[in-house]
Amino acid sequence: MNNEQITVNEEVELIQPNPKMQPLRCLITGYSLAGLVAYFILLVAVVILYILHFSAPKEYPFFAKEIEGEPGSGEILFVNLDTINANYELVSILTGDIRMEMSKQDAIFTNREKAFQRKYNQFEENMKAGILTQVQMENAQMQLAQEYQQLEADKERVYNDLQDRQAAALVQIYDSLQGVVKRINLMKNASFIITYQNQSPFLLLTDPTKEITEHVLYELNRSFKK
Repeated sequence: MNNEQITVNEEVELIQPNPKMQPLRCLITGYSLAGLVAYFILLVAVVILYILHFSAPKEYPFFAKEIEGEPGSGEILFVNLDTINANYELVSILTGDIRMEMSKQDAIFTNREKAFQRKYNQFEENMKAGILTQVQMENAQMQLAQEYQQLEADKERVYNDLQDRQAAALVQIYDSLQGVVKRINLMKNASFIITYQNQSPFLLLTDPTKEITEHVLYELNRSFKK
């Protein structure tokens, strides 16, 4: 009888749940399949809303800029830059000075290049004749290389300065042109004043009755003479 009781007790212990496994079992069985699906759907919806919120373009209110003064008449006027460049006295003075300086520097560098070429030719003749030692030849080559580098550096510096002067002259000419055009337009009240050149591929035809080049040129030269 005692043996049977022991056997039963052992069987009971075998089928009793392990207390350490109880929390895991509760965790697994605490949610139904339907609940897990609903939770997953809710999570996906939150992610989509988050993406839409930060990726959607923001709309900003438009505020019209306040314009001072009276609007133009809608008229379009034209100024021929070829005529201005050919007849404006300031253009002739500024560009004339730059052209003279350019010719002067061209002559200077031409003479320096010829002198360098003569020196290099003499070096080649001496080298072919075998009258130079190895040390003399190396020293001559080094001296010629330094002289050539200095020549090129001087040429670059001078021509860059001339380009800067030309750019400054163009700015000065443009500023004076713009000032005169603004004064003329106080009488015309045009909405647009367009500059063009004879070979311009963008403006094929102008209305001669809208041409104000002669007026602009007259005012430019009159202002310059003052």
